[in-house]
Amino acid sequence: MVVIQVFARLQRLPRSLEEASSDLGANALVTFWYVTLPNIKTAIVGSGLLVFVLSFDEIPVTFFLTGRDNTLPMYIYSTMRRGVTPEINAVGTLLILFSVVLILLAAFLTRAPGRKR
Repeated sequence: MVVIQVFARLQRLPRSLEEASSDLGANALVTFWYVTLPNIKTAIVGSGLLVFVLSFDEIPVTFFLTGRDNTLPMYIYSTMRRGVTPEINAVGTLLILFSVVLILLAAFLTRAPGRKR
């Protein structure tokens, strides 16, 4: 959800702003910090709030639909009550890395051929 909304905002961002920043001598990091980030800040905050609200629905739905089977989200939720363990940290890290790889792969595959960034 966040990637889709931020990507849509980035598509509407005029490239001339970044070009002007680089013409004035700013490097890529300064351009991102002072030009790009302020323009996409509302998309990041709005999509973050949307995802936060949507995530509240996942635990009750999973709880009522699983029956006797124990799924990974339910296992993580039940072990979080006793405290965070290294196993939970490892699973969370793997899930985030897997998600980032899928997002990068999707962005690479959906990029128009011949288009330069």
